[in-house]
Amino acid sequence: MTVKNRLKEILTDRGIKNVWLAEKAGINNSTVGNIIKNRHNPNVEVAIRIAKALNLSVEEIWSVDDL
Repeated sequence: MTVKNRLKEILTDRGIKNVWLAEKAGINNSTVGNIIKNRHNPNVEVAIRIAKALNLSVEEIWSVDDL
């Protein structure tokens, strides 16, 4: 199972910086960077915080292959 995220694409398209997202979602800037680089997947709470900050659903940011 592979989890893919579109976070980098979304931030780039909207001209949003990682720092803004981190502040808006109430998470650490390095956490945002690690998620963008696929170093780790966020837990449910962090995924929801990011989605709400971007006014998107979790499914619009993350998808799972092989299901």
